[in-house]
Amino acid sequence: MTTQNAWPENVIARYLTVGGATVDLFEESGYYIPTPPTQTRAHCNGCGKEQTEEWGFSIGAHEYGREQPAEFDTNGQWATPRAHRWAQSHAETCRAIPKPA
Repeated sequence: MTTQNAWPENVIARYLTVGGATVDLFEESGYYIPTPPTQTRAHCNGCGKEQTEEWGFSIGAHEYGREQPAEFDTNGQWATPRAHRWAQSHAETCRAIPKPA
């Protein structure tokens, strides 16, 4: 039986690797200043590999109160599934074991 740990903040999904580590998916701001989420990032807690899918957010539009460009992926509806596919594929093959706590 495995123990369930609380997920880190902003994690929206987790995949278990063959080595026993996790690949976590985050929706987060890709900027140093506070913004709404602008990207979906997958991070492997075993080997450290990452995949980031940008949503096409315009920081200039955000700062000046303008609408986001037409290509902005609202709520990551296209980017997030791509990050899920990468995380699943990576988890199926990554043999790195998690670092001890």
